[in-house]
Amino acid sequence: MTKSLAADWHARMRRLSRVQTRTEAQVKSWLRRMDSLNPLTPTRLPGPPRPARPARPVADPGALRGTWQAHRLRLAPTPGELVPHLSYHLYIPSKRHRGPLPVVVVLHGCRQTPDDLAAGTRLNALAESEGFIVAYPQQPLRRQVQRCWQWFDLGAADGGREAQAVAALVDALAARHDVREREIYLAGMSAGAAMAAVVALRYPDKVAAVALHSGVVIGAAGNARAGLRAMQEGSEAEPAWLLDAAGVTPGGPEMPALVIHGLADDAVHPVNGRLLARQFVAYNGLEDRLAGRPAHFEPASDVPGRSREYRFGRWHRDLVTLVEVEGLGHAWSGGDDRYSYHSDIGPDASTMMWEFFRQHRR
Repeated sequence: MTKSLAADWHARMRRLSRVQTRTEAQVKSWLRRMDSLNPLTPTRLPGPPRPARPARPVADPGALRGTWQAHRLRLAPTPGELVPHLSYHLYIPSKRHRGPLPVVVVLHGCRQTPDDLAAGTRLNALAESEGFIVAYPQQPLRRQVQRCWQWFDLGAADGGREAQAVAALVDALAARHDVREREIYLAGMSAGAAMAAVVALRYPDKVAAVALHSGVVIGAAGNARAGLRAMQEGSEAEPAWLLDAAGVTPGGPEMPALVIHGLADDAVHPVNGRLLARQFVAYNGLEDRLAGRPAHFEPASDVPGRSREYRFGRWHRDLVTLVEVEGLGHAWSGGDDRYSYHSDIGPDASTMMWEFFRQHRR
């Protein structure tokens, strides 16, 4: 049944429209190539000019009652690395929430900052309401000029080093007196979602659950060009086989996963959401739960914002959930659309993630 699902998804993938191919001028410029790779810069077909967007509001995470802090985590140096540290921001809710708290570590997409991501997702406001800490690591420009996490190149000096740095941040957070070490969760958007998947599956003993929004199947690329192809087409390889290519060993500590993807995403093809979900199904040993499922996923409806969920688990407990949102492009579902890469279309992804996380502990 797993093979029939894969065949159907790939057939449907080929029937769906594809983004416009890159021009020769884009190929000649390294920066333009990275721009075309950027998961947050979809290539659009020619059309009438779009109306100018209103000026983006200035993010002010500190407007809430909690504290917004900038930190820097020192990393163990590696050969040739000039600045071995990882910068991150923390939102710590107000003192009305007493005792150690859960933590959600959120990885941004390309061209995003912790301030923009916090404001667009409204995660800090949710953290203030529900009582958890949010950590926002930032990819430095010195590593990637568009601030993309290098999920497409997992070599020890590139994406592999970044995954190691995020894992080190999780360890540092777990050691804090105000953190529940068994309740540390990982989330990401776009390139950040792909990197979050790598970290969660390479270091499953550190994270209690993961949530991936608009991410790319992992293990399908070894360089930027292959990464762009995976974004646009997914992969024809078996998702379970790609786990090995990503340096992941199935059968370790279980890893609950929530995958969210817009069906109108023209930057990261929606098939990637389905492939990511299947990777976590395979990792958690749930392939038999695919039996009896429909041979393909149908769109939720023709109404923008409507969603459909697919759940896989055991013993009345969901381990993997896929949510597809009709009419949603490459943007955070139910976010603040005044910020780039966030949309008011669809259910509130931040709330969905927290509701999923709170069911799981490491």
